[in-house]
Amino acid sequence: MSEFSVTSGSPPVYQRTIKRRVEYRGVGLHSGRETHLAFLPAPPDAGIIFRRTDIAGAPEIPARVEYFIETPIMCSTVGIGNVEVRLIEHIMATLCAFGIDNLLIEIDNDEPPFEDGSALPFVSLLREAGCESQDTLRRPLRLNEPLVYKEGEVEMTAFPAANFRVTFFVSYPHPMIGNQAYSMDVTPESFVREIASARTFCFEQDVQNMMSCGLLKGASKNSSLVFGDKGLLLGKLQCPDEPVRHKVMDLIGDFYLLGAPLMAHVTANRSGHNAHARFMKLIGKELEK
Repeated sequence: MSEFSVTSGSPPVYQRTIKRRVEYRGVGLHSGRETHLAFLPAPPDAGIIFRRTDIAGAPEIPARVEYFIETPIMCSTVGIGNVEVRLIEHIMATLCAFGIDNLLIEIDNDEPPFEDGSALPFVSLLREAGCESQDTLRRPLRLNEPLVYKEGEVEMTAFPAANFRVTFFVSYPHPMIGNQAYSMDVTPESFVREIASARTFCFEQDVQNMMSCGLLKGASKNSSLVFGDKGLLLGKLQCPDEPVRHKVMDLIGDFYLLGAPLMAHVTANRSGHNAHARFMKLIGKELEK
């Protein structure tokens, strides 16, 4: 079966996993430690599971919004007790786009390799592993009515739809960003073509704040786009709207923490990971009714 078997409006009938174990090594952005990451096939209805192989007993954390931990460091984190895995949004976005329902992710650090802040390393991993259907039906999530979330300047909506579509609006008082918008149906083709290479971005003050907290130990000049007051301090834009494309990627990854494909058109204005989690919890309550 082709890796591009997920088509707009026609989610796969059966759940999917990967064909074989694949591994990857790289440096964690905040820890600065080399991280060993492995993707392994998982049985139907297992979901996406992170297994911390560096901790006694190899504890497992389901990649679900119920285990989301809000943090101030601009990333998605899941955890149980003192065991966490952070910066998972790029992995989750890739799994969502490729329609992977069940996967065991072994990791020997509290964060995956970061590389250039894009999803391309995880796209390569899935291509190497191959994807295959399983013998259990997929159960997508469907809304009965539109939902709205508002918090200050943040506003998000979710409308019932035949597939997963994302529209994102950003607004930054920076001459190279300003007001940007991007909208797309989430398919493997569109993800690889339009979103996967979009890199993490931040501002000079964000870097200073994170370094003062002992973070960014593994950062390099290639880790992300860093904007100064008037221009880029690090990196070069691949396209003028790369920042909003990356925000689309983040939202795709975050919303896959619902545990199944969401058949909805999600719009977001000025939102981030923590707000995404709060909206997902609202959606979860509505789905339970």
